[in-house]
Amino acid sequence: MNTGMYSVLYMIVSNIAILCCLIPFVLLASRRLRQVTTYRILGIYWLLNGLIHFPDIYFFRSYKNGWLDQLTEYYNLLDTPLVLLIFFNAASGPHRRLLSRTLLAFIVMEALVVGWKGYAFTSGFVFIGSGVLLVLAYSIIGLVQYMRKMEYTPFETSMVFVYAALLFGYGSYLIIYMFLHIRGNSEVNSQDSYLLYYVMLLLSAIITSLGLLGYGIRRRPEAAV
Repeated sequence: MNTGMYSVLYMIVSNIAILCCLIPFVLLASRRLRQVTTYRILGIYWLLNGLIHFPDIYFFRSYKNGWLDQLTEYYNLLDTPLVLLIFFNAASGPHRRLLSRTLLAFIVMEALVVGWKGYAFTSGFVFIGSGVLLVLAYSIIGLVQYMRKMEYTPFETSMVFVYAALLFGYGSYLIIYMFLHIRGNSEVNSQDSYLLYYVMLLLSAIITSLGLLGYGIRRRPEAAV
């Protein structure tokens, strides 16, 4: 594929993916979805994901390397705690207690590392690496717990989409990172990785949105979570 066509493909995929990140937040306009705490946090999570990528949108490139672009560094501290908070609100019983301890331990770890090393490349790598593994583990646990049940509430069914989206998204991120590490961070490899990253982001946002839409359609009276 020639460079011009590749650039156009990248622009189209990345722009659509970033805009799709805003869909879960927009869906909170529905009162049914807005009543559920888990979905409110999920909407904020995807809104922030969209905002930190806004400088890659064609019409916002003037903000590249500006204050909006710098939000990415700070968001890396918030990413995993936000996802763990989503899982915590969706869980119950012993699993909920385990998630609360994991969330607290991760926040304390971040505070200690930042206090000791500051926020630099090394500390950011620690947060992202450990966070990816935690999200993957709890996404798998959520899917396994769902499959063990015989009957499902609309909320549980919608959360399967969320778990699957996060498992796919963070799993793909891990594969992309390993791809770059093995093949080297050349210009061509970086372009391929960024394109794959935005394809992953697009699919994850769509899967999450389908789960939220399904809850709004199938919902029967139940306690908000």
